[in-house]
Amino acid sequence: MVLTIAGSDSGGGSGLQADLRTFAAQSIHGVCALTVVSSQNTEEFRSALAIPATVVRSQIEAVLDDFEVNVAKTGLLHSEENIRLISEMADVGLLPPLVVDPVIVNRHGEPLYDTSTIELIRQDLIPKALVITPNHLEAMHLLGTELDEDIEALSEAALRLAAMGPTVVVLTGGRREAPTMVDVVAYNGEVALLEAERCSTNNVRGTGDTFSAAIASGLAKGLSTLESVSKAQTFTNEAVHRAANWTLGAGQGPIGHLEQSDIARLD
Repeated sequence: MVLTIAGSDSGGGSGLQADLRTFAAQSIHGVCALTVVSSQNTEEFRSALAIPATVVRSQIEAVLDDFEVNVAKTGLLHSEENIRLISEMADVGLLPPLVVDPVIVNRHGEPLYDTSTIELIRQDLIPKALVITPNHLEAMHLLGTELDEDIEALSEAALRLAAMGPTVVVLTGGRREAPTMVDVVAYNGEVALLEAERCSTNNVRGTGDTFSAAIASGLAKGLSTLESVSKAQTFTNEAVHRAANWTLGAGQGPIGHLEQSDIARLD
């Protein structure tokens, strides 16, 4: 069983909705704690309402008191009080192993937080994670430096992020301009490259959420961390290809988590 601590996407493509669909596709029961309610669709983000940390804590405690949760993952936490809450609960052992999707930039690559909040994520949340899954733009903000997109520079960045405390860093390649998609994995002082075919499509909404949720699902099944990462990349890539020709909304559409999905006929 996996707990997602994340925001809601009213368009159904990302955030908590993508997490729960991923868990279901992986035959994992998902429980959740909502951090922010958003008004958004495939084209725009209109507004957001943060959930108070006291309510987020209450949700987490409610599910942990009743369910055997093997892994937790975070998505958009939205507020400094929520970031501190997760850090503090992890510190005292109230959370299971943690997969952190930093969610520092929006779909356009623009930062969601000011520098002080990013520093809080870097200092208080990243060291508590078993796995973190930033894209290269989020890695730049976490490291506080510009970052070239060549593999050597990305490998060095992944190792620097791993030195902050997480056991495994996966620097995802979906946002980088390249013929193939390469995820850079730092683990035990070494770097591995996971390469996948790039799909030419605008339907990539929720890929980061899906990837981190799939890693959490693999861990909950008892797979090793590296095997969970590898299988998560395959799952996410297949979901993107499955939805490549869908027409759902006028902007960046969702991906196809379920193999039996017939959504493509609903355009």
